[in-house]
Amino acid sequence: MNAGASKIHASGIGVVYLANIFPTLVVKLTAPYWFHYISYRGRVWLSALLMVACLVIVAWAESSAVKLFGVALVAFQSGVGESSMLAMASFYDSKKCLAAWSSGTGFAGILGYFWSILFTQAIDACFQVQLMVGLWIPVAWLVVFHAMLEAPWIDSRRFGGADAEVGAVAAVGAAAETESEATAGSSTNLEAQAGRDLPVTAALTFRERFSFTLTLWPFMVPLFLVYASEYIIQSGVWSGMGFPVTDADARHSWYQWANFTYQVGVFISRSLGGLMIFSVPALWAGPIMQIVMLAFFGAAAAVPFGGWWLIVPALVVGLLGGFVYVQAFVLISHRVDPTYVELALTSASVADTFGIILANVASIMVQGCLFGRLGIMDPKPDFTCGYDIWEAAPAAAANATAVAAAVCFPGVTG
Repeated sequence: MNAGASKIHASGIGVVYLANIFPTLVVKLTAPYWFHYISYRGRVWLSALLMVACLVIVAWAESSAVKLFGVALVAFQSGVGESSMLAMASFYDSKKCLAAWSSGTGFAGILGYFWSILFTQAIDACFQVQLMVGLWIPVAWLVVFHAMLEAPWIDSRRFGGADAEVGAVAAVGAAAETESEATAGSSTNLEAQAGRDLPVTAALTFRERFSFTLTLWPFMVPLFLVYASEYIIQSGVWSGMGFPVTDADARHSWYQWANFTYQVGVFISRSLGGLMIFSVPALWAGPIMQIVMLAFFGAAAAVPFGGWWLIVPALVVGLLGGFVYVQAFVLISHRVDPTYVELALTSASVADTFGIILANVASIMVQGCLFGRLGIMDPKPDFTCGYDIWEAAPAAAANATAVAAAVCFPGVTG
């Protein structure tokens, strides 16, 4: 949805980003207190249904408000899906699972922006076609889960009978034997988990879970800071850049390619970052460098200066964000007591969401201030930053006639 933000609500890209993250925050804040009542299989199916609903609603809704509701649905799906997958990693080889998950989510960003560029610039397809073709994604999500993964043993313990429990123990034991490359600690953890009825975290009270979450601050604060910085860059600063900046098509092109390059950086660092375990001080260096990148791009947009060579530092923004993400969760999986890793991975994932929400609110203001400073008339931003240039002359977009896309559904201009 972020890749198509300028199509959903061009006057405030941060609004789309906000709709695409706030429900995620609600899920991640509450997940440690209700996830154990729903099986992993049930959460995977819920995620798939929410994906379908989002794609259909955003594609065919006529008002921005309804489109944003569709975006909110996929944000809820994202919260359920991400938190569930991170927690499920605790029942396997955590290091390998987290590295694979981080790499996969990094590639998803590349695919999303490549998908947008392909359909808008290469095929010249309308937004509806772009989204409807994407209905293969929830199908693939279900196929991968059922065909390539086995539900973790905890589902059988929480929701199955005695026979299911015996089968779960046997499955875990077999998995531990076949994973010869796994560490001794990981194998011991699997066997220990198979031998108990439920993790001790199942008996924790709300207060105990909250207190435990607070102990994760050395990992959560860097996640918060790096995501806050990079999302202000993405949804705020980059929306006010283009060559020339006064041309709407040039801004849209820069927005797509800058974000695509950013996602390439995320993919690279998430894929490679999990292969090594860095120290906590190294983890904290990531957000400090990201704040420097925010200042750099803020200056480049406000002055303005630069050109398409700014794609290179956009790659750096992605590299930093991906590095902090994967290292934070890998460090948690290695430094937290194995008994609490499932809860820790679920709880810590809320940090990046808080950062994104703060960034999206700030981005609405950043976009408005940049548009006013640079004299960008179309479209009028949701936040005008005290500028009155839009009162003096109507935005060009208000009088523009929609141009039909080359590939679209009958009677739809896109």
